[in-house]
Amino acid sequence: MGIRIVVKNTVNNSSIKMELEPNEKMIDVIESAAEFWKKDSGAYVLKKGKMLLRGDMSVAEANLVDEDTLELIPDPEGGCDGSA
Repeated sequence: MGIRIVVKNTVNNSSIKMELEPNEKMIDVIESAAEFWKKDSGAYVLKKGKMLLRGDMSVAEANLVDEDTLELIPDPEGGCDGSA
């Protein structure tokens, strides 16, 4: 059975629920959420509390548990939202 999480879009304050397997990568979560909100996945990162979750990190490595809320935020190190 997977781990159920909530991904919150900090730009528009909406959220989606996802079910993940322990071996899934954070990049997959970012891409799925970005696709849902029609955003460029390369312009966003995930944050759990004060910790940024790297794209190559797995669900297990990120220590995610049921009902965790992750924030999808614009990449603080840059990135492009495709609006230029």
